[in-house]
Amino acid sequence: MSRISPGQDNTPNINPMNHKLLIRIISLCTLPSGVALMIASCSGDKSSSPASELYQQAADAYASANYTLATELLDSLQRAYPAEIAIQREGMALRPQVIEKATLLKISTNDSLMTLSKVEADKLKPRLKWIKTPQMPEGHWVAAEGYNPAFMSSTGIQGRVSEIGEFYIVSSANRAISHTSVSLSGAGASAQTPSVPYDGESNYRVDGGEIITFSPAQSDTIGHFATLHHDAPLTLTLRGKSNRQIKLTPAQIAALSDTYAYALAVQQARRLAVERQRLEATLQVARDQMARTAALSESPETETAK
Repeated sequence: MSRISPGQDNTPNINPMNHKLLIRIISLCTLPSGVALMIASCSGDKSSSPASELYQQAADAYASANYTLATELLDSLQRAYPAEIAIQREGMALRPQVIEKATLLKISTNDSLMTLSKVEADKLKPRLKWIKTPQMPEGHWVAAEGYNPAFMSSTGIQGRVSEIGEFYIVSSANRAISHTSVSLSGAGASAQTPSVPYDGESNYRVDGGEIITFSPAQSDTIGHFATLHHDAPLTLTLRGKSNRQIKLTPAQIAALSDTYAYALAVQQARRLAVERQRLEATLQVARDQMARTAALSESPETETAK
């Protein structure tokens, strides 16, 4: 072992460039951990950047079929890191794949609901009767059981379904009371239509009686109430200058409930058919974008850039 004589310089011989690097490392180690990590991420491995981690989370969500989360993460990536061009390109390539899978799942659910609606409509349709009179421009469906061809000369209420599948009600009073609305009550609850003043069209007079044809929007509360309480005794009240009450028979309640349920099933099936067309268009757009992305990645320019 060599001895160091008094006064001899014992400092290691350090290259000036290595000395500067050592000082930089020591300085970095003395910084707060958050600042040191930020510096390391700026000058180190880009694969662990927040943008790439966010993209990876989106890719993992896509792989696990959580398409809602994957979409939210891609939206966050697009908003938070617009300058990360390479990662943004990966996100743009992943997005149509997410849309495709999410749309296929929605189509499957939509088709199942549409099938159920058609089954319900097919089940109810045999209970209905198609009515078309020469003096009326359009026909309508009514309940076959208890059908009263002289309804317009009686006092009561009739549920109908139009040619396009909309539920509406018609009220009749064979002795004029100037009624403008109707209500149903029973099972501790009630429902009422809006008022329809006499106008000679929706509210009109015929053969000494009076008829009100309520619009589908005005009729919905009555149809819903009759369907909800189809197994309870219900009372119809015609409301006007004076009121008239009628206890509905089970057949009359069933007529309201069946026509309302049939209209709901028809309308639901129609809405779902329109929704399927929209989903198919969305699916095609996503697949077109996937094809463009694939073609771009395989182009000679892209290979040269790599």
